Amino acid sequence: MTVPSPGPATAPPTRPAPAARPDDATRANPDGRAGVLARGAEFVGAVFALPVHVTYAVLWVAAFEAASADGGWRPTGGTGLRAATVLALLFYLRLVDERKDEAYDRVHNPDRPLVTGVVTAVELRRAGRLVIAVVVVANLLHAPWSAAATVAFFGYAAALTPLERRFPVLRDRPLVNIAVVYPVQLLIGVYLLVSAGAHGVRQWVLVLVFALAFLHFEFARKTRWGAAPGSRSYSATALGPVGSALVALGCAVAACGLAAGSGAPWPSVALVFPVAAASAFLGRRVTVWPKPAAMLFLIVFDAALIVAGLVG
Repeated sequence: MTVPSPGPATAPPTRPAPAARPDDATRANPDGRAGVLARGAEFVGAVFALPVHVTYAVLWVAAFEAASADGGWRPTGGTGLRAATVLALLFYLRLVDERKDEAYDRVHNPDRPLVTGVVTAVELRRAGRLVIAVVVVANLLHAPWSAAATVAFFGYAAALTPLERRFPVLRDRPLVNIAVVYPVQLLIGVYLLVSAGAHGVRQWVLVLVFALAFLHFEFARKTRWGAAPGSRSYSATALGPVGSALVALGCAVAACGLAAGSGAPWPSVALVFPVAAASAFLGRRVTVWPKPAAMLFLIVFDAALIVAGLVG
């Protein structure tokens, strides 16, 4: 007797595969276009807070133009180009810093994107070349001298990495480092001066005014009690916490004094923030210089110049 055939077997119902998440392709191929863009966005989010830097770039450019004018200032298309350029220059500095600080960050900041592998040094170099190309071409179309000013900036900024590797003292001593690195801020001011076509004594003084205003922020954010020896805090240098605080306060006072001397007294109202911060810090009521106070100083300082230029 033959056993009857059971016929074709019926497969049990299958559960539908889970829908792929949007980032699955990125994780599977981090070097694909989507992966590169995602990692680039992660890098920007980690080291270059866009809202802060956009605000800073716009305020800086608008304040410089408003203070350079004799009243009745209004933004133009050139204002937009200069603000976008300053933002790109600041981002380029971040790309340079990420590479030249890699050895330090591996010890003191192990969560940095280059250290963790979010981006590679090659990708940072490529991004830097792209920034250079876009900025130079955009400014060349506006005015040749504007492009020349950006080339000077990029050349100096790019030279910082080999210089610090060749001479470690430039990297390891904060006061020496700021003396070598800070001219990039002056070069951004020179770019604004050249691009806006403002070459008078007053405009050159304004370049120094904005350099001092930001130098206040630079010292303030690295001023603290009990800074560890070898750290990149200015309080860990020969200045000590008190000296670092006095330099921060002095830069703010000097910026406002120069601005007033060039016919712009309104920014002096911003001094309330560094004075209050210095009082709190030197009185030991806080262990670090309050960073919000330093940021508010810059915002109010620039805003006062803009308002004066609009209504003057």
